[in-house]
Amino acid sequence: GRSAAPEYSMAGTTEGALYGNTCTPWRAGHSAGGSTGGGMAAVIAGIVPIAHGSDIGGSIRIPASFCGGVGLKPSRGRISYGPMLDELGYGLAQNFVQVKSVRDAAAMLDCLAVPQPGDPFVIPKPAETYAALIRRKPARLKIGWSTDALMGMKTDADVASAVANVARILADMGHDVSEESPQFDGLNSMRSMMDVWFFGFDLRLAGYAKRSGHAIGPDTLEPVTFAIYEHARRMKPEQFINAMAAVNTARRNLGAYFTRYDVWLSPTTPRVSEPWGNYNLGRTDATIEELPEKIFRGVCQFTLPYNIMGTPAISLPLAMHPNGLPIGIQLGTRPADEHIILQLAAALEEALPWAGRLPALHVSRA
Repeated sequence: GRSAAPEYSMAGTTEGALYGNTCTPWRAGHSAGGSTGGGMAAVIAGIVPIAHGSDIGGSIRIPASFCGGVGLKPSRGRISYGPMLDELGYGLAQNFVQVKSVRDAAAMLDCLAVPQPGDPFVIPKPAETYAALIRRKPARLKIGWSTDALMGMKTDADVASAVANVARILADMGHDVSEESPQFDGLNSMRSMMDVWFFGFDLRLAGYAKRSGHAIGPDTLEPVTFAIYEHARRMKPEQFINAMAAVNTARRNLGAYFTRYDVWLSPTTPRVSEPWGNYNLGRTDATIEELPEKIFRGVCQFTLPYNIMGTPAISLPLAMHPNGLPIGIQLGTRPADEHIILQLAAALEEALPWAGRLPALHVSRA
């Protein structure tokens, strides 16, 4: 089957003029997140047990947060793009799946983490399967946690409280837990990432237009997508090179955090699912310069760092907001250490189980 996504997967919400809007199964009219919102909504609504997702800024983890699922973004190079494709998004995007349990995430990682001939690099896997490793408790870990406004978006008070509660539970499990944020120039890093994302987008669209026979213009693209296309046409190679250099600086600064900590605990998104209309590509009041503040930071504030670093992170539905919507809590770690956050996630799933929750929109209620 095929699930919904925003136009060219350019948003953190699944809303669009062509197929309409996708809601979280917990509340009609509220966003399922994006860009792979249709897949996660289908999983949590009980339509399918698993769905494909890809993540270049949070597109697996944001829907997991808004819909109440489990969303793992693997390390760069963990899931091959073979046998034909090169890395997507200059290595910033990773493919994986959207599921409801840590067990399913571990099992699918065992199935999909298989190198293909011609991969640019291959990262090591543990000697044991991930499915076996999650049955054992993790070693004592140094865990840093934060809810700071990394891009200027204040974290909702109930979301912040949920993160603090998880930090206390991890400390009770015997881990060394401290409150500390990484060094991250959030909005400027977001702007640099946008230049990396958008460079060459005009050429891709030209290829699609040629194959489809449709002209590129405001009649065939949503307003924000068309603005991105026009921006891509104006971009110079030096702008892309400078953006890549800035992303590298951000990567180095963020990576330093993991010389002090094994795991970073944070919200997945600073807010729970919001009504449609906030972060979609149909907005006419957002210029290219305003996209970080108006379209992206509300959903990407805590997810983007892991795409910059190429490191693994997982969103878990460890709490419910007083308004009845799920709260996504994110765990992230160093490159190739998926087993660490999966073991920790399994321990938290046991401590704060979510399997019994049933959303308002579910096949069993039909």
